Amino acid sequence: MKKTKKQITRWGIGPRFTIVSLIYAIIIFVLEYIGLLNMPIPIPHILSLVSGIILIVIGLPVFLIPAFTIDKYFKKSELATKGVYGYFRHPIYASWILFIVPGIMLIKGSLLGLTIPVFMYLVFRVMIIDEEEYLEKKFGKEYIEYRKKVNAVFPKLL
Repeated sequence: MKKTKKQITRWGIGPRFTIVSLIYAIIIFVLEYIGLLNMPIPIPHILSLVSGIILIVIGLPVFLIPAFTIDKYFKKSELATKGVYGYFRHPIYASWILFIVPGIMLIKGSLLGLTIPVFMYLVFRVMIIDEEEYLEKKFGKEYIEYRKKVNAVFPKLL
């Protein structure tokens, strides 16, 4: 395992991940706005709208619960493994990649916008390496066992 360059804050890769994701999203919205790549989702609008709302309703608690509880774990230097963390190792990122951003794009009816969560996932996979190395160094075997049981973004349902 290579040495992590610096201490990870409670925000992890969040600020860098957010900036890169927002830049990509802005590019997509500009391309759609000027009409270069305006592609509507090829399903009835009501289906797209309802699907988007459902995803956001699922995604908000997946985001909010860990967002409000991570401080408790971080301050105590404990590994969060219960509740939402029992389904996702990184529930805050998962909420945006799997639920909130796809939900917004479905409501907006943007087929090209659905590339945003795909891009976010790819950026996440590259950036999360530092955070995962930090957690393994900090929590050792406990984190290694947790990582074997719980996926980073896509939950193991069985």
